[in-house]
Amino acid sequence: MLSALDRRDRPPEEGAPAGLQGFAVDKTFLSSLKGILLETELVFGIILVSVFAYDAFKIYRTDIVPRATQGDQQ
Repeated sequence: MLSALDRRDRPPEEGAPAGLQGFAVDKTFLSSLKGILLETELVFGIILVSVFAYDAFKIYRTDIVPRATQGDQQ
């Protein structure tokens, strides 16, 4: 029977670890039509979130922050 110490001393097995086999990049899928559409959707989503975050920050700076400082001056 192998103990934990015996398994630790063995060299690692060849190939990808069992837990990471599902995370390999499938280049044939990425070059297919569905893969290209997925990549485009992800990039568009990142751009859209960035625009919304910038717009929310701009509205916060122009509308909310000056109102808080005006109340302090009166």
